[in-house]
Amino acid sequence: MDLLIHIIDDDALICASLQRLFSKKGHQVAISRSGEEALGKIETTMPDLVFLDLSLPDIHGTEVLRKIKAFNPSVPVVMISGFGTIEIAVETLKLGAWDFLTKPLNLTKVNSTVENLLTQIRLEKQVQHFRDEQQNSFLSQHIVGQTSRIQQCYALARSTAGSDRVTVLITGESGTGKEFLAKYIHYGSQRSNKPLVTVNCSALPKELIESELFGYEKGAFTGAAVTGKQGKFELAEGGTLFLDEIGDLHLQAQAKILRFLQEREFQRVGGTDTRHLNVRIIAATNQNLEDLVRQELFREDLYYRLNVMRLHLPPLRERKEDIPLFALHFINLFNQEFGKHVLGLPPPVEQQLLGYAWPGNIRELRNVIERAVHLAQGAYLNEEHLGIGLLPLAQPAARFFTGMDLVSLRDMISKYAGTVLETYEGNKSQAANILRISRTRLRRILEGREN
Repeated sequence: MDLLIHIIDDDALICASLQRLFSKKGHQVAISRSGEEALGKIETTMPDLVFLDLSLPDIHGTEVLRKIKAFNPSVPVVMISGFGTIEIAVETLKLGAWDFLTKPLNLTKVNSTVENLLTQIRLEKQVQHFRDEQQNSFLSQHIVGQTSRIQQCYALARSTAGSDRVTVLITGESGTGKEFLAKYIHYGSQRSNKPLVTVNCSALPKELIESELFGYEKGAFTGAAVTGKQGKFELAEGGTLFLDEIGDLHLQAQAKILRFLQEREFQRVGGTDTRHLNVRIIAATNQNLEDLVRQELFREDLYYRLNVMRLHLPPLRERKEDIPLFALHFINLFNQEFGKHVLGLPPPVEQQLLGYAWPGNIRELRNVIERAVHLAQGAYLNEEHLGIGLLPLAQPAARFFTGMDLVSLRDMISKYAGTVLETYEGNKSQAANILRISRTRLRRILEGREN
């Protein structure tokens, strides 16, 4: 990889020596003997690396450094000086210098500096390539739908993406595409080339939530890494943090997230230093946060902080026109994965899909089509390939209430939850979708721990 390296020094011997070194490596070299000359050239060229002498005949090197960084903050600048002290080195590094070398220059050290930069550039390009692939894969493997409600939702999401500091709350049942919508907002924003970090709040053990979100300092607790650890917030610096199932977060962690939303700052577990971050928060839940607030299970002040821009995704049963569209999309997707050539759905099979309640929403439809395409032998899917009982939503309730003895409300809730779970063959996700609660709350009900 060839670089354009700009040398700014009034010493002709140093300029000639560095030019020979860099030219042998195949790099292009520009030379300036004064600060004014250098600034004039940099305005018309974009160097990959700058070597800047601290003592120039017209402008002090630190002033040149400031102006370079104001014009092009990302260009690495290596300061060189014959009067190097720790204080001067620290000052230039604070101003944004990439490194500091003292004269007489050690050419081995100079060459190492250039190689380190090349390594960094390669890594950055690999990371950017990976992110581009992620974005392209995301866009190619998902569709939105054509119903008016969902189109309005995504139009609002596009508008929200342009305001990249606005906090977003996405609501909807499990499987409706909340994570996809969060990605849609992230990749449509100015943060698209920065990290998108996803946290499933319901999957984090209570004891580890704070350290996972905010990181910890060395020695913060027994078993902590000796070097400490970055949390999800720090990993998302400059980008987006997606807090999925935020309704399952316990109150202590909610307080810390509230503080970050208010002040844009936090402290690691076991630390005293306040850290500032530029991170956008997108939260999602399949629960009714207003109910949780009334039950004092969710902080009211955090709810209002999150509910700045609210986007609601309707369940698939309320957008049935999109079911054939999604089905064909998934058929094409799994044709490629399994090497099949399924063309589509005959009318009876399409009607069967339209008549099903889809408690697992788009996620369930995707799984059903994946199984069907895998089993298919011909050009079209048949009813046997679908492998679903297509039970209407009313069946669990009807089966439960018929001939039921009078019981306490708590026992009735527990028994009904067990009946729904049995109806869906032990699938807790589908049962939780039907009951409009989280898997965590369903587990508490079944274990008799729900008051």
